[in-house]
Amino acid sequence: MFHPGSYVCLFIAIFLLLTSCDKSGEKGISKNGMNAVSEGPENGTLIIMGGSARAPVFMETFMKLAGGPEAPIVVIPTAMGDESIENDPGFVKYRQRYLDAGFTNVTVLHTRDPKDSDNDEFITPIKTANGIWFSGGRQWRHADSYLGTRAHEEFRKVLERGGVIAGSSAGATIQGSYLARGDTQANTIMMGDHEEGLSFISNIAIDQHLFARNRQFDMFEILENRPELLGIGLDENTGIIVRGNRFEVIGVSYVAVYDGTRWSAERDTIYQLADGSQQFYLLNAGDEYDLKDRKVVLNEDRIPISLNPGELRALTGSYANDSDDRKMQVKVVNDTLTVTRSWNDNETKLLPESSSVFFSPASSTLVVVFEMTNRKNAGFRFRGSNVYWKMEKPVSQAEITPGSGSD
Repeated sequence: MFHPGSYVCLFIAIFLLLTSCDKSGEKGISKNGMNAVSEGPENGTLIIMGGSARAPVFMETFMKLAGGPEAPIVVIPTAMGDESIENDPGFVKYRQRYLDAGFTNVTVLHTRDPKDSDNDEFITPIKTANGIWFSGGRQWRHADSYLGTRAHEEFRKVLERGGVIAGSSAGATIQGSYLARGDTQANTIMMGDHEEGLSFISNIAIDQHLFARNRQFDMFEILENRPELLGIGLDENTGIIVRGNRFEVIGVSYVAVYDGTRWSAERDTIYQLADGSQQFYLLNAGDEYDLKDRKVVLNEDRIPISLNPGELRALTGSYANDSDDRKMQVKVVNDTLTVTRSWNDNETKLLPESSSVFFSPASSTLVVVFEMTNRKNAGFRFRGSNVYWKMEKPVSQAEITPGSGSD
C-alpha cells in the first residue's frame, strides 16, 4: 500500500526537480533548459548584410579587412538564378562590380555541381584568397554547391588565416548554421527542404530584407521548432561585422535580435521574456552584441586596458567636423582621456578597451573610435554616428601642463 506521506515526498521531489531546471535567466541557457551557445569564428571576420547593400561602408570595410585593393578576393555568384547567370556570359558584369569598387585581383568562382567543389583546380583560388563574397539570390543554391565539400573547408581556412567572408541577402543567410528560407519552391517557407548553412556562426538562423519585406515576425516559425537557435534579422542596407563572439551593427537601418529577452536602451534594462513570447528588439549602427552570452554589449561589460602616457597623448588635440563650427577637445586628465564639448563644456571620461576604442563608464553605450593611422586625416567618431571629428591641432609637448598626467 502506498502511504499518504509518500505523496508528499513525491510532490516535493517533483517540485525540486522543476525549480532546479528553471534557470532561464542564466547566460548561455535557453528558457527550455537546453544549452544554447552561439559562437563566431576564432579568427578572421564575417560581414553579414541584409540585402541591397548600397552604402559605401560595406565594400570599404570588406576591402580594408581583405588587405586593400590589390588583395586577392573570390566572389561567388552561385545563389543567382540560371537566367541571370546566362545573361552575363563569363560573369563579366558581375566581376566588374568589384573592379569598379577598386579591387584589382578578382576571381569569380561558380558551379552547380558539388563534385567541382572537391576538385583541386576549382578550389585553388580560395587557397590564396584574403576575402570571399557570397552573392544574393537563393541560399539553398550556395548550400547545394559547397556544403560539406573541400571548397567549404577552404572557406573556413580563409577565416583561420585572418581573412574576411562577406555576403548579402542569400549570402548572409548561408553563413549561419540553420538555413532560413532554404526551400527550393518558395522563399516564403521558413523551414524548407534545405536546413543547413555553412555554419561560420553556430546555433544561429539569419534572415534578411527584414523590414523592407515585412518579415520581422517570420523568425518565430523557426524558433518555435528550434528554440535553441539565436535568431538575427537584418534589414536592407544594414549588416553586422562579426569578430570572434561579438558583432557590431553597420549600415542605415536596424538588426532585429530574437534571443528570449528584450533590451530597452531608454530604460537601460534587459527583460527576460516568458515562454512563447513573440518579441524581439532592435540594434542600430554602432550597437554591439555578444553571441556567446546572447546579450547586447553594454559598457559595463567592457574591460579597460592600460595604455602608456605616450599612447594617450597621441590622441589629444582639438577636433572639428565639416557640418558646423562646434569643437571637441581631447585631453589627458589624471592619466585618463577626456573629451570636452565646446557648446556645453561637458567633460566625458573615457577608458580604453583597445588602443583606438574608448568607452564612457558613466554611460551604457557611449563609445568613441579613433582613427589615427594617417595624421593628416586623424580623427574619431562616436560609435553609431556618421559625424567624423577631424583633428585640427594636436596637443604639443609644450602645451601639456604639469600634473595633467600626460607626461
